[in-house]
Amino acid sequence: MNINRPAAAYPYAAPAFEQTPAGHPTLVMGNDPGPDGPDGQAGPQPTRADKRWYFVLMATCIGLFVLSWAVIDRYSGLAAVIVSAVALAIPPFAVIVANVASATDRRRR
Repeated sequence: MNINRPAAAYPYAAPAFEQTPAGHPTLVMGNDPGPDGPDGQAGPQPTRADKRWYFVLMATCIGLFVLSWAVIDRYSGLAAVIVSAVALAIPPFAVIVANVASATDRRRR
């Protein structure tokens, strides 16, 4: 029994623990387009301002969660739940802000 090679059911498999040579194309299984996207080119990166807005929104979200359950909960449970609900609504907007650059690029095509 050789544990370094896969079973005979897939005869074209590379031996286990073997690195592919540099510059050698690798097989991508399934419909995964890879890191460059479906058309072979990477999309635009978010601008510095977009990244800053994303960071501020996510930091606010985390801060509100910590504030609501570490401080506000001692005074009012209902207020803590309301602040948590507000914090829960922030991440979708943060993602929209982070993807503004790629969305505007798709509209120009």
